[in-house]
Amino acid sequence: MIIEEKMVLKKLIKKTPQTPLPLFIPTEKLLGRSGFLLNKAAQRVREVYEEALKSTGLTAKHAGVLMILEEKGSLSQNELGKCAYIDRTTVVGLMDDLEKLGLVERKEHPTDRRSHAIYLTAKGKEILPVIDKNAVEMERKFLGCLSSPEQKSLIQILRKLVLNHFNVSKEPR
Repeated sequence: MIIEEKMVLKKLIKKTPQTPLPLFIPTEKLLGRSGFLLNKAAQRVREVYEEALKSTGLTAKHAGVLMILEEKGSLSQNELGKCAYIDRTTVVGLMDDLEKLGLVERKEHPTDRRSHAIYLTAKGKEILPVIDKNAVEMERKFLGCLSSPEQKSLIQILRKLVLNHFNVSKEPR
């Protein structure tokens, strides 16, 4: 490994005071594989985000669902699952959790009697700024080892990968 790569690697695994880094001893071959790197980055960002959300009592999936409802308005559980790329069983469990916390409510769907529409409650709307603040802080910490242009480039590349490897609806975003 050349000196510059070693410096970049050290920078990438910089410790944050709130979240101690796990022991991780990858091989050079694995550090050259995009699938491995994407998976490890995703794993770590989930861990950091879950830690940031602890004070709210929510998980990253809960937060994601609430953010989708904020942007899209009420949705059926099926539509919500498609937006979040989450299976039906998981969506039902998430809705049960969020309903118990008073953050969402299920109502009869206005056009489909067989399904429920999910709505954010006032309490759900109140917690969204906290979730957003935690997400921004987590991203700042996680991506802090990258320059601003590198962060923008990373987002563009990841967005391109997601849009090209999922059957993404052409509906306006």
